[in-house]
Amino acid sequence: MSLRNRVAALLVALSIALVAIMCAAQELVVMPTFEELERSGAERNVSRCLEALDRDLHSLSNTTNDWASWDDTYRYVQDGNLEYEASNLVDETFSNAHLNLLCFLDLDRRVRWGEVRDQETLEEISVPDLFAALKDVSCPISTHDSVDDAATGILVTNQGPMLLASRPIITTKHTGPIRGTLIMGRFLNDREIKSIADRTQVKLEAWTIGQSDMPAGARRVLDNNPVAQATHIEIVDQGLLHAYRLVNDVYGKPAILMRVEVPREVTAQGRVAAKVATAVSVVGGAVTLAVMWVLLQRGVVDPLRRMVDHVVLVGQTGDLKMRLGLTRTDEIGMLANEFDRMAEHLSSYRKKVLDSAHRAGMEEVASEVLHNVGNAVNSASCSIEMLRERLGESKAAGLDRATAMLREQAPRAGEFFTGDPRGPKLIKYLIDVNEALKREQIEQQADVTRLFETIRHIRDVISAQQSYTGESDFRQEVALASLVDEVLLLNQEQLQSARIEVQVDLPPLPDLRLNKSKTTQVLVNLVRNAIQAMQNEYGRPRVLTISAQWIDEAGIEIEVTDTGHGFDEQTGKKLFAHGFTTKTNGNGFGLHYCANAVQGVGGHISAESAGPGLGATFRVRLVDVVLLNQTILA
Repeated sequence: MSLRNRVAALLVALSIALVAIMCAAQELVVMPTFEELERSGAERNVSRCLEALDRDLHSLSNTTNDWASWDDTYRYVQDGNLEYEASNLVDETFSNAHLNLLCFLDLDRRVRWGEVRDQETLEEISVPDLFAALKDVSCPISTHDSVDDAATGILVTNQGPMLLASRPIITTKHTGPIRGTLIMGRFLNDREIKSIADRTQVKLEAWTIGQSDMPAGARRVLDNNPVAQATHIEIVDQGLLHAYRLVNDVYGKPAILMRVEVPREVTAQGRVAAKVATAVSVVGGAVTLAVMWVLLQRGVVDPLRRMVDHVVLVGQTGDLKMRLGLTRTDEIGMLANEFDRMAEHLSSYRKKVLDSAHRAGMEEVASEVLHNVGNAVNSASCSIEMLRERLGESKAAGLDRATAMLREQAPRAGEFFTGDPRGPKLIKYLIDVNEALKREQIEQQADVTRLFETIRHIRDVISAQQSYTGESDFRQEVALASLVDEVLLLNQEQLQSARIEVQVDLPPLPDLRLNKSKTTQVLVNLVRNAIQAMQNEYGRPRVLTISAQWIDEAGIEIEVTDTGHGFDEQTGKKLFAHGFTTKTNGNGFGLHYCANAVQGVGGHISAESAGPGLGATFRVRLVDVVLLNQTILA
């Protein structure tokens, strides 16, 4: 299919897809958003009703507190004086305070005085189950432990649910000891429900759990969500939804089911807006399709076709001298001009880039190899020199003279060892020589071991640098303490020669996932630099400290600190630059290699010094070094 036909098909498909997406977006995104707004509004309405109910309980609690923290009430609970009853426990108290219940309990939960009255008729109402519940030891609002204690809640009675508030009976000065509990209550009847609905401006209904005249829809919600504390939204039809919420009693059990009716005005308006948007999208899509077809055909498809033909011809002939020669000033014209310029210089640029990359890569690899091998060879030279000095001072020469004496006296060996005074001395000399040779053997074995480790390090360095076309981050399980010991062993001769004290402070560590070769090379270089920084410093201790600490759940930071000559701020900025060195015989490759090696495994290296003569600290931060099946022990 040609580009022209593809563009036409694409435009038609895009127009159809646009209309389909608009319709799908309206049904799957816009309309659900409107419905979610309705649900959120319904939940807010329920919350407002609950808040109004809480405000009623709070107001009732404040009234209870006014009565409970009153000296007259405090004395009444103690002596039961009739003057208090005649003055305060009268019908007007129930009507003025908007109460149905007024009850005084002593510390043994006995009712000192208590009545339930109708707020309108002020007639006494018999609610025996209410007083029985208040006197029961399991009732959470009948007793208080402190003078600041307060309790509110709902209790279902045979006369309907009642809002309750209780306070400890204390003095006017808000002191104890507590003499009992004052409980006030108000029936949550239809009048109270209507008051809440008027205040919140919602249509509210409520039923007691188990109420016989509860609607079937409410009963179904209660059966499906018997203990749910979240708001349940039920869509009745396209014009109405119900929001249900359970309210618990003072025992934490469901007591009341509240229902708020919410008209679905938002979705109705949303559907009208969605239909209008769909119609506008269809008309706009058709007009856009026609205009885009003309513009794309003239401005894009034809010029691109010409460019494609030119590129194909250049690819087939290999003639980079051919030019498009477009005179347009737009993006296509710029593309054509840049293609002409690119073809003109492509061959020379390619050769320059390849040559430059090859030389830079070879120089970098050669510098790293020479520096690391040079360090290891220096260590090996020190070991060989020590070995040669010990061989020159060996007791083996004296052993030759003793052997010649034995050979000379062999015919009269018995007489020599018993009669000649040199015999016993020769025996003692042979024993001393034997002990000396044993010590020499141990020291030479240690030197040979260090020499072997140094040669192995040279081999690892060369092996690691054999391929310079890509970075390798081969990781293996390594014990950091063993790796540090190996690094110190490779530098042992120089450490001893410079009389440097070594301190190693490592936390308990599991085996780490490290690139052992690169990490070893980096630490060897840092330790070698620390030795060189301290070996000419006199008048203060020479201490090399290697420590480590966790930086997160899977990373570690290794510090190499010395008491050498340090560096200033300007020097610190250039330490890791290629070719920079502060040594008279240095090459500036060591720290540059360390930086490249650490960055190559995803880490970071930094250096810090308080100033010249104050030592330096190098920090190597490595990440993702803890095995998945291990935990950090620090």
